[in-house]
Amino acid sequence: MSDYLDPNNEELLKDFFMEANMQVEVLEQNILVLENDPTNKEAVDEIFRAAHTLKGGAATVQMNDLSSFTHLLEDLLDEIRNGSVRVSEDLIDVLLASIDIIKGIIDARSSGETFTGDTEETRRRLKSFSTEESGAKTKETVVEEAAQPSTVRDVSAEGPGGSDLSEYEILELKDAARAGEKIYEIAVDFDEDNPMNTVGGIQLYAAIKAAGTVLKTVPDFEELYEDQFHPRVVYFVATEETLDSLRTRVDIPDVVNSVSLAELSGEAAKEKPKAEKKKTAAAPAAQSKKPSAAPAREKVETAGEIESLSGDLSGSAEPQAAARKGKKLGSVLRVDSSRIDNLLNLVSEAVINKATFNQISTQFSETQEELSAAENLFRERMKEILDLVPNLAEEMQNGSSEKDVRNQLNERFGDLINIFEPFENKLKTAVNKFRGTSQNLGRLTSDLHERVLQIRMVPISQIFSRFPRLVRDISKSLNKKIQLVIEGEDTELDKSVIEDLLDPLIHCVRNSVDHGIESIDDRKAAGKEEEGHILLSARNEGNMIVIEIQDDGRGIDVESVRSKAIERGIIHPSKNLSDIEAFNLIFEPGFSTAKSVTSISGRGVGLDVVRKQIEKLNGNVSVWSEKGTGTRFTIKLPLTLAIIQGLLVQVGEEIYAIPITSVIDSHRIKPEEIKMIDNYEVFNVREDVISLLRLNRLFKIQTSEQREYQFVVIVGSGDKKMGLMVDTLIGEEDVVIKPLRDSYTNAPGIAGATILGDGTVSLIIDVSQLLELGFRQELADRQKREATIG
Repeated sequence: MSDYLDPNNEELLKDFFMEANMQVEVLEQNILVLENDPTNKEAVDEIFRAAHTLKGGAATVQMNDLSSFTHLLEDLLDEIRNGSVRVSEDLIDVLLASIDIIKGIIDARSSGETFTGDTEETRRRLKSFSTEESGAKTKETVVEEAAQPSTVRDVSAEGPGGSDLSEYEILELKDAARAGEKIYEIAVDFDEDNPMNTVGGIQLYAAIKAAGTVLKTVPDFEELYEDQFHPRVVYFVATEETLDSLRTRVDIPDVVNSVSLAELSGEAAKEKPKAEKKKTAAAPAAQSKKPSAAPAREKVETAGEIESLSGDLSGSAEPQAAARKGKKLGSVLRVDSSRIDNLLNLVSEAVINKATFNQISTQFSETQEELSAAENLFRERMKEILDLVPNLAEEMQNGSSEKDVRNQLNERFGDLINIFEPFENKLKTAVNKFRGTSQNLGRLTSDLHERVLQIRMVPISQIFSRFPRLVRDISKSLNKKIQLVIEGEDTELDKSVIEDLLDPLIHCVRNSVDHGIESIDDRKAAGKEEEGHILLSARNEGNMIVIEIQDDGRGIDVESVRSKAIERGIIHPSKNLSDIEAFNLIFEPGFSTAKSVTSISGRGVGLDVVRKQIEKLNGNVSVWSEKGTGTRFTIKLPLTLAIIQGLLVQVGEEIYAIPITSVIDSHRIKPEEIKMIDNYEVFNVREDVISLLRLNRLFKIQTSEQREYQFVVIVGSGDKKMGLMVDTLIGEEDVVIKPLRDSYTNAPGIAGATILGDGTVSLIIDVSQLLELGFRQELADRQKREATIG
């Protein structure tokens, strides 16, 4: 029998960390609900259930530091649930501080490290609430109450708890016990509604093993280790502990429905009729099951994505050790089973399509053989004609008429005209079948593409759920009242995009909390409510997702922005700024209108990071504001980065793909339409002057620049626009992005590569980098010319 569950089992640890992060998210969300509504019993029950599940799971994988700390939290939550402790602001603070520590422990353990943060102060505060408000009710009292007959049924007087052991088996168990130990039979009925019901048997095994030696289980331990739910498990343990002590160990709410304990003896086993044993084993517990409060999670969840923001906000979590003691577990996707079923259906169609192509291939082979046979027959008959020609010529010389000769030829070779007809019919049939099957393959490929992308899609609630805590902590540190409203959290987005979206959103929300929402006094003076409002929303628009962060704060002061820009030398004092231009200035690196540097802002780091990160994701960010009314940040992103629509262009022998989201328009122009300004090539488009960049010069491609027409693709990123001159426009096409990971192939202006239908490789242009590259080249050329003139 296995001694214990292997704590180094990677599959088990992946499951644990995935479940633990889900429970932490549930804890934090419901604590914030409890802060707004202290009488919400459902939130209290949900918090208690999540803490209890987390504690049990941690004990199962031998993470004693997490299990013991969560046990303290669970004790306090139990008293809140019983009404012994009142919900207050200080209580919410200590609960959230506890969640930060739990996050730190989980993050450290998932990285193979040990949590080094100080937990003593938080432990003391957790215990203080219990001792202050519950008086003489100590932890031991709570344990005794938990062991009352209402939850644990002592059947020691009735004999064993339901297993049919022979006298020989009982004697064998007694021989295995050490001197002074008694053997107890513990029969446990498990709660099927527990979210981790398949590990309940192992969880109880760990708890009982701490009291002594587990000699036997029914069913066997190997069966408990399988991922199956066992409604009843019987444990035989040799221990020096008393029945009361064992009661305390095995009484785990929400995991156990009922427990039967009895001391095992050979005499009891012999005297107890088997029928009575079976009746005892089959007796149902009087305790009713509690419905699980765990929310249904059918959509994609990613393990390891719940990160602690406490270090960024309060500095309470100490840095983790630099040395890695183990391998960090990769992320895991939990996918709705219906999506997998749809994918399997499409794969089955693909298999059928493959069989059809095999048949068509066989049909083409048969048709080719028939063509060869028809050709051979045609050659033989043509040879006969050639051999017959001299005889026919001689007959005509001897007086035979042309009509007689023609009739003779028709009679002997009239079927020659239809010799290829069977082949032609078979070929038409095969081609039609091939065309239809190819169309089915195209439809099937599109469906597979869509279904696979759906598997990668995760709800944006995975990152939206972190912002209530973020807004609460920042607003509290700034002494502001702010209500966060979240809309469209079910909107789905590619997992790769989600992972890179958190930082930009954090910067935007923090900007709204700090710069946007006024202080309570300022809001009163402006005739507004004391409580500010921030709306965080997401919605789909075609193949794009639109995320908005809107506040009802002071708005952007255009004059203040202009003054700061002049002070920093970003604009000339004589330049007149439009509102849009002023709004875009806040995205400049190092730009800040804050009057003082705080822990939240004032250093000019943030919004420039937002723009760069969003542009990396092939998206764009814009801002709208009205002074005294509020500000709105709008972020537009493609739903996925795996496959994009691209405009294929040709330069010399090379083909490039430009992301269609960056293309503004395209033009075919004559060479004389290109003008020169300060030795730069420009092109007028609707009274707008666009700088031109020749890709053949930038990428050093040999091609002729003397053409009757030139093609210009106008691309844009942020407020920058430029015209790319190419030889030919090929057209739009869906392209699969293949990243260039080799350090020798990484080049500025290139985002990746794709493989075209003919097998050739096409590079994908990174428009934002290309614009920077073009402007840097223009600047270098200008400096070179000025140096030459000087």
